[in-house]
Amino acid sequence: MMQSFWKKSLGYPPVFSLEARIFNAACLITSIGLFLCVFVDLLLGIQQLVILMVAVFVVMAFCYYYSRFKMKLNTCIIIYMITINIIIIVNFKYNSGIDGPSLLIFILSYFLTISTIPKKQYWFWITLNLFIVITLLAVEYKYPEAIINTYPDNKHRFIDFGYTYIFIVFFIFLVTTTVRKSYHTERKLVEQKASELEYANNTMNKLFSILAHDLRSPLASIQNYLEILSEFKLNEDDRLSMQKGLLNSTQNTQEMLVNLLLWSKSQMKGAIVNMVKLDLKKTLQTTLQIHQAVAAEKGIQLTDQLKDSIFVVADVDMLQLVIRNLINNALKFTNPGGQIVVSANTIGTDCRIMIKDNGIGISYQQQNDIFSLKTESTFGTKNEKGVGLGLLLCKEFTELQNGKITFESTPGAGTAFYVSFKLCQDDIKENGINEGQLVKKRQV
Repeated sequence: MMQSFWKKSLGYPPVFSLEARIFNAACLITSIGLFLCVFVDLLLGIQQLVILMVAVFVVMAFCYYYSRFKMKLNTCIIIYMITINIIIIVNFKYNSGIDGPSLLIFILSYFLTISTIPKKQYWFWITLNLFIVITLLAVEYKYPEAIINTYPDNKHRFIDFGYTYIFIVFFIFLVTTTVRKSYHTERKLVEQKASELEYANNTMNKLFSILAHDLRSPLASIQNYLEILSEFKLNEDDRLSMQKGLLNSTQNTQEMLVNLLLWSKSQMKGAIVNMVKLDLKKTLQTTLQIHQAVAAEKGIQLTDQLKDSIFVVADVDMLQLVIRNLINNALKFTNPGGQIVVSANTIGTDCRIMIKDNGIGISYQQQNDIFSLKTESTFGTKNEKGVGLGLLLCKEFTELQNGKITFESTPGAGTAFYVSFKLCQDDIKENGINEGQLVKKRQV
């Protein structure tokens, strides 16, 4: 609680820079110190300093307020530094000169200068600090009678030195702690950014590898087909066979490009998610009908076991893309004569969609990295080529919809993917929200 109060008092990053937070801490601590100085000087009987401390306390409080709440840092720094130097000069004269604690306060002023002053003003205030110290020492050496000795005895002198020392040590401790915490925070951010940059670099290398290798093959096939057409006269069966092969290759290439472009867009600009109430069966009906035709061409039975009147909260385009990719994946790795089942069940407040096949399954070595770019793209049962982006897209887009995706797979026996989304709550239905009515919209 105390730490939270302290952070709130100084200002939260990144709204307030490190220099601003240190300056706010300096003003706050100085104000408290000056307030206590009033009672110390009353105890020591130094009336002139009591009046000065009260006046400077008001100035410090003003600087803190304008820096923390009005964000006028540069103006407040100038006022603060002028006031600090004035108070040190007056304190030197009326508080026993070199026999008093003024030089300790000068050191504190120097520490504050190098901690908070903007770069453009840096050398000016450091030079001014040194000039004032040298000048005051020279004046006291030349005119010792100009300095007023305010200590009636050693007891009062020790009290003044002790209080000043404790205040300075406490001040330096708080400022240094603030700097160290900020340093560690910044270092963690830098390490995180470096990790993200390394990941982005690896991703870019992976994508370039995909573009260089996986997209070259279908383009070469099209080129070879055109060259054969221009040089040879093919019979009808050969021509149809080549056309069918090129069509499949082109479809696979198109799927790769769509996934690649969608994923790249989500990484660069963020994905806009429109969460709406959806009738699951109606939303996926067209997607399933299209894939049933594709499955029939490969000799695979795609069964729709989705129940009526299941309503989920999801993004319609993202939901269709996730299910489409999972069905494509199942079709790719299921042998002719195999079966794929798409079903959905309600579990508590969730709807769990299952896409299950009895295909070749996923090897145990690949299962840990199946949702990342680390996994190697593999050929399907009819040499369909994937990029390795489909399942990564499914994971990212499912999580953007507050969903969850898992799988079970046994090599040689098949794979089952489970995608869970939130069901529409009863109170939402009772309020008469129609299908497609906007529930939530956000940009990630």
